[in-house]
Amino acid sequence: KLTRYSPALQTFAAVIRNERRSIVAVFLVMVIMLIAAPSLIVLAEHQAQPEKFASIPDAMWWAIATLTTVGYGDVTPVTALGKLLGGVVMLTGIALFVLWTGIFASSFAAELRKRDFVVSWNMVAQVPAFASLDATAIAEIARLLDAVVVPERYTIVRRGEKADCMYFIASGEIEVELHPEPLVLGQGHFFGEVGLLHSTVRNATVIAVTECRLLMLDSEDFKTLLERFPEVRNTI
Repeated sequence: KLTRYSPALQTFAAVIRNERRSIVAVFLVMVIMLIAAPSLIVLAEHQAQPEKFASIPDAMWWAIATLTTVGYGDVTPVTALGKLLGGVVMLTGIALFVLWTGIFASSFAAELRKRDFVVSWNMVAQVPAFASLDATAIAEIARLLDAVVVPERYTIVRRGEKADCMYFIASGEIEVELHPEPLVLGQGHFFGEVGLLHSTVRNATVIAVTECRLLMLDSEDFKTLLERFPEVRNTI
């Protein structure tokens, strides 16, 4: 429920979804290290510290603390081979966290670039409803529109909700849940205007089939658009 109303949580979910293969790969490397590191440290330290490195499960605490570079110091190697192994595990832990950071940082940056795209003159001019307007009119309309990016399978509007805006599709596909057959709309189409024209609630649920870039027009700007541009009013 909260994710639907929070763009930040939507972005986080999109990052996890887009980078799931890379995240799983790094996680598997960490799991391998959590098994290999305690196995090797037991071989190196068992004779010197049998009470601290009695078995592989006992040594996993040391491996976790070392891999995460926390280093509590409650369990430490004393042999030369154990210290060398500890150094290798520390460096591996740092490298793994660099991978985590790089994956998330690059994916977040890409996702934010997609979500923060700017409504341009060319984008508005490609919408058939505005195709007959001159350059000045298109520039004015571009200032009224807000850019919105929604992920795949995202519910854009729900049946019964208050109609407070309409949408033009800049890219992607949406599905309008109508009976008996759903209606699929793509680039250049618009939806949500019925509720604004008649001041009613939404009469259908609209879901993004793919990731969509939408141009949103709120109710106040919708009235301004219809008053100032008769061609657009006739089209809608």
